[in-house]
Parts: sequence; structure tokens; C-alpha cells
Amino acid sequence: MNDKFLILIYFILFLILIKFSPFVFGAVIIGFYFSIVIDVPAKLLSKKLNKNLSKVISYTLMLSLIFYSFITFIPVILEEGKKIFSELSKISINGNPQLPSWILDFLNNSNKQISNFALNVLNQLFSYTPSIITMGILIIVTTLAVSNLKAYLKKNLKSFFVYDPEKGYNFFRSFYKDFERFVSGQVLVALFVGISVGFLCFVFGIKGALFLGILSFITDFIPFLGVIIVSIPMLMLGWTSKGFTGIILGIIILVIVNQLESWFFAPKIQSSNLKIHWFVLIISLLIFNDFFGFIGILIAIPTILFIKKFWKYYILGGSYGNNRGKV
Repeated sequence: MNDKFLILIYFILFLILIKFSPFVFGAVIIGFYFSIVIDVPAKLLSKKLNKNLSKVISYTLMLSLIFYSFITFIPVILEEGKKIFSELSKISINGNPQLPSWILDFLNNSNKQISNFALNVLNQLFSYTPSIITMGILIIVTTLAVSNLKAYLKKNLKSFFVYDPEKGYNFFRSFYKDFERFVSGQVLVALFVGISVGFLCFVFGIKGALFLGILSFITDFIPFLGVIIVSIPMLMLGWTSKGFTGIILGIIILVIVNQLESWFFAPKIQSSNLKIHWFVLIISLLIFNDFFGFIGILIAIPTILFIKKFWKYYILGGSYGNNRGKV
């Protein structure tokens, strides 16, 4: 069997596994993201410090931020959720001679409906808690184990090909290098998002600005999804900080940062970095989100990189498969 058909089979199996086990494979993919992210500050530090010491500092810093985000997220949701329900339960619009009784009944019933809706949202969130915890553990384990995994793949990757193992090896090496370049660019985008969210929350008086900034930075390595994830605790903290005004301010912050990221910073940085038009990147994200849900956002751009590299190696042919290098 020609190796290009083998690669397509591997790719289809990968998509099927992601479709039916999004939390597990999503965690593994995020772990790969973070393992590359950790190398970015390590490379910068290595210019001034010992290479091994730079890796230790980088790993400690990034894993500490990841751990802090995970252990803080659920307690914040629980604590703020209790405060919200307590406040909502106290709200009752008493009789007002200027308002008809049916309007008062409608307003009071609306308050109960809002409270019930919020409770249902939290129940849905809690139902996913075991999967979120498992995913968090897998992310940390994958991040730590990816160096050994890369060494294992480097040693055994050629055995996955029959017709031309050397070309198959070089194909995946080149694809990984493109993926690495993409994640490195995402570090700049995530840094902008984290600083912007934290700063704006501080300026507008929404408590937990440091936590929200760090959470935005960490989750933004899930491309274009970080601001959506951070919206849950942000809106809850906005409500308990400033009431309805806090929710409005939280929405404004989310919209400003998300729009700048989606239409300016991420497309511009990644478009020039990957040499793919920004509109193609955005359309890919939307399509994969429709097919695979949140995990589709994780694999959309890597899939575009995969297709681009596959086209060059196995459709156009040429000398692409003759370049040797390290995984």
C-alpha cells in the first residue's frame, strides 16, 4: 500500500478517535501545546542561563500557572455561584401602587426563572467536573511526558510506513516543525490576551483580576477559545463585584479582547508566521468547531498545516521528502 494512503488512514482514525473521545484526546493535544509553550521561555532563558536550568525554570513556571488555574477555577465557580443564588433569592419586588399586580407577578416569576436557569447551568458544569479533572491531570501528565514521547516517536516512526519510511519520517518531522512554529506564535497572542483581560478587570474593578488574567493566558493556548472559557468565572465575579453593571463590564471586556484576538492579533501573527491567509484560518476554525465542538478549535489549524504539508510531500512530490532533520 502506498504510504500516502496509510497517512490518510492514520489521519481519519485520529479524527474518529477525537470525535468519540474528545476529553482524553483533547487533553493529550493540549499537553502537546503546553510542552512546546514551555520551550519558548526556555529558549529565551538559555541565552543567559544554563540550558538545563532554563528548562527547569520554564517548566516550573508554566506548570505552576496551569496548576493554579485548574485548582482555582472550580472553587471560584462554587463560591461565586453560592453568592449569586443568595442574592437572587433575596430579590423580591413588593407591591407598588403604581404598577399593576400582573406586572409585579411577572417580574417576580422572571427572577425565579433566572435563578433556576443559573442553577441548571451550574449543574451542567458540575456534571462535567470529573471529565474536567481527568482532562486536567492528563494535560499535566502529557506535558511532562511529551519529551519521552518525542524520543519514542523518533525511534519508531519509520515503522509506521512501508513504501518509503524515510520520506514518511521527514513528512511528520516537517509537519511537527510547522506545528511548533504555530504554537510559538500563539504564545504572543495568549500573552496579549492574558495581560489585556487582567488589566481591564483591574481597571473596571472586577475582583480576581490576577486569576482571570492567568486563566486567559493559559486557556488561550486552546486557539480562540480561551476568552470563552474565562467568561464563566468573569461574569460571575463581575456580578458579585458590581451587580448587573459588573456583568455588562465583563461582557465588554470579553468582546473587546475576543474581537481583537480573532480579527487582528491571532490572524496577523499566525498568517505571517504560517504563510496561510488569515481568512482561511478563521473559516477552518468555524468549520471544525461545527463538526467536532470545542476540540475542533484545537485541531483546526494543525489540520490545515497537515493538509498543506501532505499536498507538498505526496501530491506535488519533489524534494520535500529528502530533507533530513530531528523531530
